[in-house]
Amino acid sequence: MGAMWGRTVRSAQRILLAAGFVLALCSQGGAQAEQRIEVSIKNFAFVTKQVPLRLGVPTVIAITNEDEERHDFGSSMFDGIPTRVTSGGVVSYGKGISGVFLDAKKEAVIRFNMERPGRHEFRCSIHQHMKGELLLLNVEAV
Repeated sequence: MGAMWGRTVRSAQRILLAAGFVLALCSQGGAQAEQRIEVSIKNFAFVTKQVPLRLGVPTVIAITNEDEERHDFGSSMFDGIPTRVTSGGVVSYGKGISGVFLDAKKEAVIRFNMERPGRHEFRCSIHQHMKGELLLLNVEAV
């Protein structure tokens, strides 16, 4: 009985170890499934929190307008790329989306795949002095 119990415990340990390994792989894949950029508009300026960006990875730009004024977040980086914008409960899709207007204290989310390396500028078309940029290097992760 003791030998049988020992084999059962070792089998259970192997199953738990395998399950843990699979779970770890899944969680790593999920963490890399999407890259997120946070942009706040505050005091008529863009404040960007950006992770290192990679080509071909689903990308989310979450924009929050903290000002009391209406602003625009527009960029040519979306030209010709399938893009999805969610703002005010409305979802827009297209390849010609050049940006999104945000009323005071509102948020918007832009989803697309980063396909072009380089420096990507964005701006507010309402307030010409408001500009920012994202940098995408064409370097594979090591």
